[in-house]
Amino acid sequence: MSDLVDFLRARLFEDEDTARWAADHRSRPRGGPDTSGAERWEWVEAESGERLSLGRRPMDHIQRPVRMRSAGTYPWQGRPGSGPHQVLDVGWVKEGVALHVARHSPARVVAEVQVKRHLLELHSRMNGTGVCQTCGEAVRDGGCSTLRLLAVPYADHPAYRTAWHA
Repeated sequence: MSDLVDFLRARLFEDEDTARWAADHRSRPRGGPDTSGAERWEWVEAESGERLSLGRRPMDHIQRPVRMRSAGTYPWQGRPGSGPHQVLDVGWVKEGVALHVARHSPARVVAEVQVKRHLLELHSRMNGTGVCQTCGEAVRDGGCSTLRLLAVPYADHPAYRTAWHA
């Protein structure tokens, strides 16, 4: 196994672990089902609980109290008045940040990690030939272009090697 493959496996584990921890059912009041791999979030008005319809300009600000809540419901009351959702109260949030957080919910991160793991397994097969058995490319610096591209988002990690840069 190459250092690049080991590096990618470790980063994907960290990404998935962090996403699942963000939606960890054990941190909810009175428990609840383990949805840590399927949690999706939305923004709602703090008072009414109505889902916010966010605009398109990322520099807009929501200048009122809002809540980020789970899109799914659970068989327990989250907080008085909040309904059966996991809830995080926020005084105000920049709309672009709100959209980013909701869009990159744990469910999406877990799904992306699963796809990247599949690509990693497909492209880490070399059978001692020095050629990726999936794309037929000669392996350099620990992997084919696909593996080196998968590593680029982690370039700020201390264990990243510039030789891997695609």
